[in-house]
Order: sequence, then C-alpha cells, then structure tokens
Amino acid sequence: MAKLSYKSYIIILRPLRGVEGLWQLEIERGNFVTTRSVGSEMTLKAIEQYAFDEIDKLIEKEKNTWQALIF
Repeated sequence: MAKLSYKSYIIILRPLRGVEGLWQLEIERGNFVTTRSVGSEMTLKAIEQYAFDEIDKLIEKEKNTWQALIF
C-alpha cells in the first residue's frame, strides 16, 4: 500500500483483492472518499499524476459550488 498527500487530500493506492492487475486508488479528505480503479500497467508516476489531476478537478468543483452558494 502506498500513501501520500496533496492539497489536504490523502491518496492511498492498494491492490484489489481477488483481482489480478488492478489497483484501487482512494482519494480522501475528512469524511469524503472517492475511489478509482487503475491498471497495474500504469507507472506509479502516472498514477500519482492522475490522482493529482483528479484532486485538482475536485477542488475546482468545490470552488464552483461555493461560488454558486454565495451568489
């Protein structure tokens, strides 16, 4: 299992039990958790960049939600 953080989110990568060649990517912050399946053919660097991109999308979505609530 690999674990790191980026912009207040925790990123966890673990192998899926009983499934050959797939890993589960978990992105967490507080009570929020989202998961993605990634193939073992991806490099760790590629998975890391994918996770960072997904977190950036989540942050942008969060900003838009707050802006909609304010206006």
